[in-house]
Amino acid sequence: MVSLQQAIDQINKANPFMGELLNCEEKLIDYVKNRLTNYHPDPTQLERQKPYVKLIKRKINKLFPNEDIRINYAEGMILDTTDHHNVINYPTIVGAHVISRFDTITDRKNFGDYYVLDCGNVPFSDALHKRGVQIGGKHLNLYPKALKNKLVSRYPKYDFDLMEWVRKSEQKFSEKELEFIRYVQELINNIDFSTCERLSDQIVKINHQLWLEFFDPEIRDSVRHCIALEHDEILRDFLIDFFQQDQDNIVWKSLFDKDFREKVLMEFKGIYGAWDYLGENSGTHFFWGFDGDDCKEYRMELRDGVLVNPEGKVRDVPLTPESVIQGLKDGVIIPAIFTKFTTVAFYLGAKTMGGPGQTEYVGKLHRVWLKILKQSDPEEYKLVKQVTSLNFNCGDLAFVKDEKGNIVKEWAWDIAMNHRFSNSYLQKLSQVKFKYLLYPFIPISYYRLTPAAERQTVDYQEKDLYQGFNWVK
Repeated sequence: MVSLQQAIDQINKANPFMGELLNCEEKLIDYVKNRLTNYHPDPTQLERQKPYVKLIKRKINKLFPNEDIRINYAEGMILDTTDHHNVINYPTIVGAHVISRFDTITDRKNFGDYYVLDCGNVPFSDALHKRGVQIGGKHLNLYPKALKNKLVSRYPKYDFDLMEWVRKSEQKFSEKELEFIRYVQELINNIDFSTCERLSDQIVKINHQLWLEFFDPEIRDSVRHCIALEHDEILRDFLIDFFQQDQDNIVWKSLFDKDFREKVLMEFKGIYGAWDYLGENSGTHFFWGFDGDDCKEYRMELRDGVLVNPEGKVRDVPLTPESVIQGLKDGVIIPAIFTKFTTVAFYLGAKTMGGPGQTEYVGKLHRVWLKILKQSDPEEYKLVKQVTSLNFNCGDLAFVKDEKGNIVKEWAWDIAMNHRFSNSYLQKLSQVKFKYLLYPFIPISYYRLTPAAERQTVDYQEKDLYQGFNWVK
């Protein structure tokens, strides 16, 4: 066995950035001000972002044409923590969207509302949702098992019947939980879904309503609204136009300049989000393939300049601007992590925020791009170098003591049911040392960052992971 401190030491050795944060003595409010909200892209990058921001505006205006949404676009583009876009559930994601604006979260008057860009390129069964939500320590399905391997972002509009799933469940919900589930159903019933084209649009509007429920009614009017957009659709629309207009950039050359592409394929090999990152035949080249008949994604291999799915589930797509543009229009390819971060983070200069996994692999992608550009494009190297790819904004923020006096974390629907974020709670939260927000990640991070032959069991109790929250009631 290894102690909690030994686990921290191992994490620090394998991932110095996370190790630094596990020793960070800054209070949450100071951490956010010093590290998260003080990034300003270069004017060149801001100019590049304008077409992308225009698409974001168009999407938000389309979904919320008659609602009081006041997005503060002056804050710049942020590629936020990937939450596998679905009805909000995982507590760390609630925390991420709070932490990224924590210093202004209750000052809507002066700072307006904000959006986050999330990934919908995941199946219904993804680990953060498992086809539903948690409430009171129990799982409530929202979707049938038959959908578990289908992509959330590509599914058509859906009729939510929460009480049907309560009736199907073998778990016993308390009266308070049932009352809240009925309340959420009423919220959903009152949402105007006429502006939505598919399920992912509905989820944006549902999560907007649930977001407000996290906060005490006494401060809700002052809380900044959070619009969590499904990002893949916006990126697709951007790339369709982008590939037609601009050829002198790292995104275009990575795909369509054969010599430059060969260098990219070699340098990024083995990095998560690129190709063969977990061994041979585990990744995809630039795009995932999509089969509309079964609503699933498939890996694509680059063979002699053509993207091919080895299973034959997706049509071949020659890696030319014309064919890729048509593939994006037809919905047969979806931008992969490499293409997404190369475009949005490193070329457009958007700030990236994430958790243990994202900050690790985006940091690696960033370092490789700097290596390539240092010799080949000094001007672009300067721009990419100043992108801040290491912004950790994940953390569980909502805790309560159970009947035995143990500190337990609340999941999204528990937070909403209890309106956990009151003014007094947020004030106390602001004084928590940031390192304590990372403590719950220690066991899984130690496991992930330690070679299999060296792994040991981490010796800890749950209370050891929640040291910064002894003040909760």
